[in-house]
Amino acid sequence: MTTQKLTKKQLKEDTFITATLRAWEYVKTHQNAVFIGLLAIIVIVAASIYITNTRKQTQIEAATQFSEGLAMFRTGDLTTAEELFKMISERYPSLREGVYASYFAGKCALAGGRNIDAVEHFDNYLERSGKFPFFRDAAMDGKGAALENEQRFSEAAQVYLDLARNIHSNHFMEQSFLRRAANNFKLSGQRERAIEIMEELVEKTTGFERLELEIELDILRG
Repeated sequence: MTTQKLTKKQLKEDTFITATLRAWEYVKTHQNAVFIGLLAIIVIVAASIYITNTRKQTQIEAATQFSEGLAMFRTGDLTTAEELFKMISERYPSLREGVYASYFAGKCALAGGRNIDAVEHFDNYLERSGKFPFFRDAAMDGKGAALENEQRFSEAAQVYLDLARNIHSNHFMEQSFLRRAANNFKLSGQRERAIEIMEELVEKTTGFERLELEIELDILRG
């Protein structure tokens, strides 16, 4: 009597059936653990969907409020615009709109003659501008102007000098920033620093503007 051998297909089917039965027995034996595992997966998926939807909604709200603030800024309602920009900055500190809002709050304060508030807003933007540096040069320029308005000439000079040394986008403004730095050093009584910056500026200018600078330098040197 010969023993009938199982074909590869039969062995495969038999293995599949065995595995299925074992899985079924495992589920029956550990049904509580399996249920908890499935429930955990469902909760994780639901939480991910909720977080994604919440983030999208938050971004939409931030963009809408920021647009409202810009509309008020353009129409000259600076007081209302500044309050809205301050709220956006506090409510959405990690979003682009929240970071940019600090810069525009500074613009509103500067236009309203509130220089100390303007410096605070510009500093707030500059501290968070790493990911959103679009207004970086303009914010430093605004800060320098606010300090100059407050007659804090030494601080203003340093801001303009730092800006001239590290311009991000407005490279054509380098000479203007150096000139503002020199003027503020002169007003602060730092004559040598003013001369140093003006000598550098002379090398970057030509024509009548250079002649004016050379005459001013001679007078400054005494």
